[in-house]
Amino acid sequence: MNLSFILISSMPTKGMKSMGNVGLLPVNKKCCILDKHIQNIKSVYPTAEIIVVAGFEHQRIARMLKKYQKVKCISHDMQPYSNETESMWYGLRAMTNTKCIVLNINFVAGKALWTKIKYRSKKSLILLNSNKYFKNELGATLRNDKLNYIFFGLPNKIANIYLLQESHIKHFLDNYSENSRSKYLFETINTLAKHQDFYYDNINYKNMKYINNAKDYNSITQRKVDV
Repeated sequence: MNLSFILISSMPTKGMKSMGNVGLLPVNKKCCILDKHIQNIKSVYPTAEIIVVAGFEHQRIARMLKKYQKVKCISHDMQPYSNETESMWYGLRAMTNTKCIVLNINFVAGKALWTKIKYRSKKSLILLNSNKYFKNELGATLRNDKLNYIFFGLPNKIANIYLLQESHIKHFLDNYSENSRSKYLFETINTLAKHQDFYYDNINYKNMKYINNAKDYNSITQRKVDV
């Protein structure tokens, strides 16, 4: 299957560092958040390549991932300037396919989320989520069927999940520099969209919740989100 998943689990969540890496927090009595993402992805895409990029608490993540023989774990040192784009660079360099789905794992969602991604598309995509129950500070402005710009407070809430085709991957790797390291994932997508258009698809999915603080995580453990 010509598809890789780059799961970014490298950055500490602001105000939650004392709780540890968000991906390692329990989502139920059986598994943690990162576990759940891997299990759900493998159930929908059993032959896809999965790469976890770790930074903060990378040793704990590596130990947890030992039970998944075919999941790659890539880690990098965390510097004051490190951000999601640096992690994406490490993940893309390790992948063996020509298209990928990139995401930060700081959310929970049901398995059905992954069935909604049009991974066979030949275009690079951002995923919107117009469901009234979905909350995210990141939104996008659009031009017809294309992405215009992503930033905080904009309409058209995004799921912060991206399908990248080979042309965008190659351009990113060819032009990556130290100045890129400190960028958020959405900032890099804005830059890539200037090189070549990103299109969008609306997944309209209810059971997806981002973890931006301890209150968000507590709402998950209290079973307010079905994962």
